[in-house]
Amino acid sequence: MRFLANTTLPAPTRVILDMEVVFTPVPDGNEEIRRDRKMHFCDIQERMSTAIDALLMSAPFGSISQSVNSPRYYWDNARRGDERFVIFQWTMEGTGGFSLNGKSWSLSSGEAFIAVVPEESSYYFPRQAVAPWRFAWLNFYGPSAISFIQKFRETYGPILPLPLHSVAGSMFLRLAQMAEMRAFPDRCEASAACYAFLMEWTRQLMRPANQDGDPVETAMTFCRSRFREPLGVKELAAVAGLTREHLTRIFTARTGVSPGRYLRNLRVDAARQMMESHNVPLKEIALRCGFASARSLAHAMAATDGDT
Repeated sequence: MRFLANTTLPAPTRVILDMEVVFTPVPDGNEEIRRDRKMHFCDIQERMSTAIDALLMSAPFGSISQSVNSPRYYWDNARRGDERFVIFQWTMEGTGGFSLNGKSWSLSSGEAFIAVVPEESSYYFPRQAVAPWRFAWLNFYGPSAISFIQKFRETYGPILPLPLHSVAGSMFLRLAQMAEMRAFPDRCEASAACYAFLMEWTRQLMRPANQDGDPVETAMTFCRSRFREPLGVKELAAVAGLTREHLTRIFTARTGVSPGRYLRNLRVDAARQMMESHNVPLKEIALRCGFASARSLAHAMAATDGDT
């Protein structure tokens, strides 16, 4: 397909289906040419809009905190109409119930269920429960949400761990808050936030050992094995499956130093050992020990000396 310099397409959202068409602007008969070639044009605005809609997810409804304490709280997902959507409900306190295809589960703090409406599932306040069931919830809409989350549930199950202080948990609450406030002005921004949450949750679920183990020990082990690399507290928190703030709080309470300072001390100790045993330029030592420059190493050493 060849375009001449002064060619103007009939509309900015039209494409040419016939690759042999050559646009030749001529003063006479131009309208006749356009009518003759009309069959070769395709208006793509509607098609593009449809394709983009198929990729977008939305979370228009949600709540960061709801509490129920009556067996009258019962939702039958087979009787909620034909519109398809996803329900995430995350237990914060108390106990809840979820049933899918005849199988039932009890949900406790830090567990979430996934329902894809309409289906043979239900969720409810258990009759034997004595304390209120407090939870946060989100509804996802869109063809991509349905498709992705169905596969997600097939892989990990309908009842999933979502630790209260995890990165994915914080992202869930942020989405629920935005939904509650109707605060997403842009559909693409809302979709990006939905995808980001699902990807972070997937990453956490792919690290079951980290989720079930000691997050402080996990972070310390990662520091000791990878301190020479350009990593920081954000990366340590992701490895431990916690938010940066929560990791810093429990790490400091356990060890007496923050994770950032612990990482810095490992790097400084390694740098000092290299200085004593190797005839290597300071810049090279800095880079081998996880510092961006010799200046950064010098600052870290001075700070470490000031701690003692």
